[in-house]
Amino acid sequence: MIQCDCPPYDCAGLVARCLAGDRAAGDELARKFTPLVAAIVQRVLGPSRREEWDDVRQSVFLRVFSRLHTWQQRCPFCKWLAIVAARRAIDCLDTATVPLSLTTDEVAQPERGSPLDADTIAAIEARVSRWTDPNRVQLYRWMLEGVPREEMARRLGKSVRTIQYMLASIRDELAECLRD
Repeated sequence: MIQCDCPPYDCAGLVARCLAGDRAAGDELARKFTPLVAAIVQRVLGPSRREEWDDVRQSVFLRVFSRLHTWQQRCPFCKWLAIVAARRAIDCLDTATVPLSLTTDEVAQPERGSPLDADTIAAIEARVSRWTDPNRVQLYRWMLEGVPREEMARRLGKSVRTIQYMLASIRDELAECLRD
């Protein structure tokens, strides 16, 4: 493996800790690489789409953390992250709004093309059935329906950023449920 060129951070160690469930390691990765991701997003989208920069940056980090297990350490983490960020930002160029919705397939089986088995669906449904917050359940349903997060925010009377955090929390909980 090529060594990371951004000491004193041990990016591979942080990734391993994050994959083991250490949220502080994920927070540290996000803090460390926010300037890099922001610069890439700004460069790709350009100044004419300045109002979308924060949303796309958030979308990049959601993608990175949902696919963290796919980093195979063939290159330094920072280089892998930069490629993921650039690709995600380019994807967002083709859309009027930043795509945030995650399908059940993406939550349960990050590799596309893998159908969900009955046990996986049952595990997800069992976890969702235990939620007591009606907003959380509704957000999950809307997420599966592909409702844009701006519309979710309007319907619930919350900010788009709050909706982003709630959706990330839902994704994290379901991913944890599937690891168990």
